[in-house]
Amino acid sequence: MKKFSGGKTLAVAAAMGGAVLASVMPVMADVSSDSPAAGTVKTESPAKIKAWGAAVEITVTYNCPTNSGLTSSLSVDINQAVLGGLAKGFANKTVPCTNKTETTTITATAQDKAFIWGKAYVRTGLYTNPYSAHDEREITFQP
Repeated sequence: MKKFSGGKTLAVAAAMGGAVLASVMPVMADVSSDSPAAGTVKTESPAKIKAWGAAVEITVTYNCPTNSGLTSSLSVDINQAVLGGLAKGFANKTVPCTNKTETTTITATAQDKAFIWGKAYVRTGLYTNPYSAHDEREITFQP
């Protein structure tokens, strides 16, 4: 009876896979260094409640590639569980692309129910044709 050793087969396969990956990596690096940056966006916490919950002011940090005065659209979509349902809000803002990290505030108004102090879920998007960046996180609302 011949004894089969799977360990040697796996070791050979891993070594060959590593060799293929090592030969492809320099090509992948060249492609990414020539590609333009897609941008970044981050929602900061805490956010400020305005007018007894009728609106919330959110600070957003972003960076988008500059291309001859290009602008981006920044949007926030808010959901917060409140007594008796869900408080929602949405806002959009045009921001300049400077290829530097920038900070701006965006104010979203509440729809149907007022925002309250506490936790909320926020989706933020930065849209620069043809690129986009997104951030989804739980943040805190404070007075």
